[in-house]
Amino acid sequence: MIGPMDHIAITVVDMARSVKFYRDVMGFAVMGRVQPREGFTIVCVDIGNDAFLELFHFASGSRPLGNFENSDVGLKHLAFKVDDVDSVVTKLKQHNVEFTVDPTNASGGIRVAFFKDPDGNILEVIQGSFNNLRPYNP
Repeated sequence: MIGPMDHIAITVVDMARSVKFYRDVMGFAVMGRVQPREGFTIVCVDIGNDAFLELFHFASGSRPLGNFENSDVGLKHLAFKVDDVDSVVTKLKQHNVEFTVDPTNASGGIRVAFFKDPDGNILEVIQGSFNNLRPYNP
């Protein structure tokens, strides 16, 4: 059996800008950094529940993967549980964070909002727990 999630890794264009966003805007603690090889740096950010986010930076440059509305295969968004979506959104908007979906009640008894990090990665804040999941029988 595979255990719970340990970490997620995303590539960023500007490490200082991304660390500032995830630390100062999102409120996550920076755990530290490692440089596995020349031109490649990883900064680890504690996202709670014994999980962390790895911010990858390549000196050779990077480009965003896409956007939330496309149907490309791959990671769509990262979701973070909060007690009150609306109050979190208010705080994020004070930092001029760009929202793709303002707070809304979604199916399953949850409240959500979607926004972008400095590199356009889609993030979600979610309040509540899904209450309409049904068994999956392929």
